[in-house]
Amino acid sequence: MGYPTYDLFLDVDWEGAKYRGSERITLDEETNLNLNAVGMKVLKVEVNGREASFSHSNGVLKIDATGSEFYLEFERDIPESLMGFYKAPYQGGYVFTTHFEPNGARTMFPCEDVPGKKAKFRLSVLVDGGLDVISNMPKLEEERQGSKKLVRFQETPPMSTYLLYLGIGKFDSIEDQWNGKKIYVSSYGGRSKQGSFAIGVAKSALSVYEDYFGIPYELPKLHLIAVPEFAMGAMENWGAITFRDTSLLADEKAAQTTLRRIATTVVHELAHQWFGDLVTMKWWDDLWLNESFATYLSYKVVDRIFPEWEIWTDFLISETDGSLAVDSLSTTHPIHVEVKSEDEIEQLFDNISYGKGASVLRMIEKYMGEESFRKGLSNFLRKYSYSSAAAEDLWRSLEDASDKPISRVVPDWVKKAGHPVIKVRSNGSISLSQEGFRFLGNWKEAWPVPLTYYDGAKQGSLLMEEGTELSLTRPYKLNVEGAGYYRVSYEDWDGALQACRNSYDRWNVFSDLYAQLLQGGVSLRQYLDYVNGYGDRAEYLLSFELSSQLANLYVIAPDALKAASAAYHLKQVSYWEGKGPNGDNLMAYISRRLAMVDEAYGKRLARMDYFEVSPDLRAAAAVARALYEKDAFTELIRLYDSASQEDKVKVLSGMMVIKDASQFGQALDFLLSPRVRRQDVTQLISAASNVYNRDVAWQWFKDNFDNLRRIYASSGVLPIIISEFIPYVGLGREEDVEAFFAGHTAPEASMGIKVGLELLRVYSRFAKRAQG
Repeated sequence: MGYPTYDLFLDVDWEGAKYRGSERITLDEETNLNLNAVGMKVLKVEVNGREASFSHSNGVLKIDATGSEFYLEFERDIPESLMGFYKAPYQGGYVFTTHFEPNGARTMFPCEDVPGKKAKFRLSVLVDGGLDVISNMPKLEEERQGSKKLVRFQETPPMSTYLLYLGIGKFDSIEDQWNGKKIYVSSYGGRSKQGSFAIGVAKSALSVYEDYFGIPYELPKLHLIAVPEFAMGAMENWGAITFRDTSLLADEKAAQTTLRRIATTVVHELAHQWFGDLVTMKWWDDLWLNESFATYLSYKVVDRIFPEWEIWTDFLISETDGSLAVDSLSTTHPIHVEVKSEDEIEQLFDNISYGKGASVLRMIEKYMGEESFRKGLSNFLRKYSYSSAAAEDLWRSLEDASDKPISRVVPDWVKKAGHPVIKVRSNGSISLSQEGFRFLGNWKEAWPVPLTYYDGAKQGSLLMEEGTELSLTRPYKLNVEGAGYYRVSYEDWDGALQACRNSYDRWNVFSDLYAQLLQGGVSLRQYLDYVNGYGDRAEYLLSFELSSQLANLYVIAPDALKAASAAYHLKQVSYWEGKGPNGDNLMAYISRRLAMVDEAYGKRLARMDYFEVSPDLRAAAAVARALYEKDAFTELIRLYDSASQEDKVKVLSGMMVIKDASQFGQALDFLLSPRVRRQDVTQLISAASNVYNRDVAWQWFKDNFDNLRRIYASSGVLPIIISEFIPYVGLGREEDVEAFFAGHTAPEASMGIKVGLELLRVYSRFAKRAQG
C-alpha cells in the first residue's frame, strides 16, 4: 500500500491574519475517509470529482462518500497562540508559524492527524510579494500573481502530519554547506548572524549521526528557524526545525550556559531527524521512542563535539536526577504509558519520557555494550525507515544485535512506573533485596536489574531479578558510575564513598544519600556531615550535585539550611571563578545560589554594572538586585528594557525573588503585561525560590490561574509550571493548595497538579523534620 498525498494550497491574508485553503488528498484505493479538522470552516467537499455531503462536529469531519480522491475547501483565522498555525509577534512585526506536535496539524488543514498515518505533502502558498516562506522542503518554483506570489515546494518524503512546517514573514538568513546540502539559520529582526555557532554545531552533529547510524540525512536541505513566540525549546519538523531564539542564537559574548543550551538543543532536534522523523512511533504511548533516544543520543554527540565540556554532568543532573525525583512519587507514570484520550498527550512531554527514558537507555547500553547498542539502533532505523514502529520492534532489533536477553530485561523498565531501591545489609555475607522506591514509602515490586558493583579492587556484574547474596570485599559500592537507574540504600555510607573510583561514583552515592534524606532514612545532621566532609572538594560533577541539593533544601527549609548552603557555596565560588568554560558554566548556578543566602556577596554583585558583569554571572546579578536594592522592581525594569532577549529572561527570573512584598506583586503582574512574551511567563517558576513572599505568590497564582490556562492552552507548558511551582509556594499553606485544586479542575494539567501536590507533601514533611 502506498502513501496518501496531500496537495495543500493556502491563500494567506497577511494583514487580516486569516487564510482560505484547499487540498486534494489522493489515495491508492477506494475508501471512506474521516478527517480531523479543528477551528476551521469547511466550505466544500468533493469525492472523485463529485460534490459530497459531510458533517463536521467535535473536531471530526465525516465525509459521506467512498473514493480515492478527496478535494476540500476551508478557511479560518490565524490566532495569537502557541499551537497550530499561529501569529507570533515581536517588536516591530510578526510571523506566521506552525507548531503541530502532538495534534495541531488539524487546526491548519483537515487531515488524518495521528503519527502512524504517514503521507507525502506538496505545499503551495500564496502570500504578499514582500514576504518569505519556509517549509520542510526546498522551493520548487515561485511566480508573481499581481501583488502576491505563489510559492510551491518540493514534495516531502512520507512523514507524519505533526512534522509539517510552514513559516511566513520577513526572515533574514545565513547559510552554509554540508555534504553538498544547504544549512540555513533563519530569524526575524536581522538576528540570523547570531546563528553561526548553531550552524557549526549542526554540521558536526550531522556528520556524527550519519557515521553512528550508517544512514544519511535524507532531506535536501536543513533550516534552523528562530521563532519569536514558542512554547517549548524547539521542534523537530523534518528539514525545518523551529527554536526559541534563546535556544538558537548567540552573540560572540554569549554565556557558557547559553552555548551549552544551544548545542544540546540543536543536537537533540537533529537526532529526531532519524528517531521521530525517519522512523516514527505508531501512537503517542511510545512517545519515548522519539524523546528518550533524542535526549540520550544528543548528549553522546555533544560529548563527541565538545569533550572538554564534560556534558555528561548536565545529563546526570538534569535528566537522571530530575527524572528520579518525579519517579519517586506515586503519581509518576511508566515510560510507555497508555494514552486514553488525546487530551493527555501534551502532558507526556515530561521528565519521564525524556530523562527517565534516556537514563534507562544509558543503563541498557552499558548492559549490552556500546557497539551492540549502536548496531541494534542502526538496524531498527533501516528496517522501519519512512514507517512507524512500536517498542517491541526496537527490543527485537537490540536483542538481535547482542547476546543479552533484551526482550526479557527491558520491558519492565519501560512498562512499570517507578524504579527500585537496592537495600544492602551485611551479616557475614552481603544481602541484597529490592523494593520500589518512593519518597512517601516504598512498595513491594521487583525489576530485572543489571547490577554492577565494586568488590574491593575488582568489579563485577549480575542480573538481579529478586534478591541475592554476595561475598564482597570492603570497601564495596553498588551501581558502577551510577549507570543503573536504581537507588541503593547502604548501612555503611562511609564505605560506599570510600569505594568510589571517580566523580560519577561520588555523584551517585550523594544522589542516593539525598533521596534517603527526603524519604527520612537519613537525618539532616548525618547528611550535612557528609556534605561538609566534601565541601572543600572542587570536582565539577560533585560540586554541581551538592550545590543543587543544598539550594533545593534551602528553599524548602530556609532557616535550617541557610548557613550550610552559604558555607558550601562560598568555598565553591572561590574555587570555580575563572576556571575556564566549565568553571564559567558552574558559576552561573552557584553564584546565583550564593547570592540567595549570603548578603555580603549579594550586595557586592548588586553594586556592579549589570552589563559589565560576565554573562555567566548575570542571573546572579539580577537576583542580587532583587534582594538587596531598595527600589528593586524599578531597577530591574530599567535593565529589562535595555536588555537582549537572553538577558530579559535572566532579569525576569531575578524579579521573581524580590524581597519587598509590594514590589514582588508588581513583578508578578508585569509577567502578564504585553511587554513580556507569552513564552517567558514560565519564569513564574523562579518565584518558587522566593522564600520571603510565598503568600503573595500563591494568591497571585490563584487570581491568575485562568489567565495561565489561556496563555498555555494546548501547549503542555502549564503542567510543567504547576509541578515546579506549588511544591515550594504551597509550603505552610498545604490545605489551601489542596482545596484550590480540588475546586479548580484543569484536565490539560492534571498530571502536573498530581505531581506538584505529592511533592508538596514530601517537602512539607521534610521541612517539619528539619525545623523541628
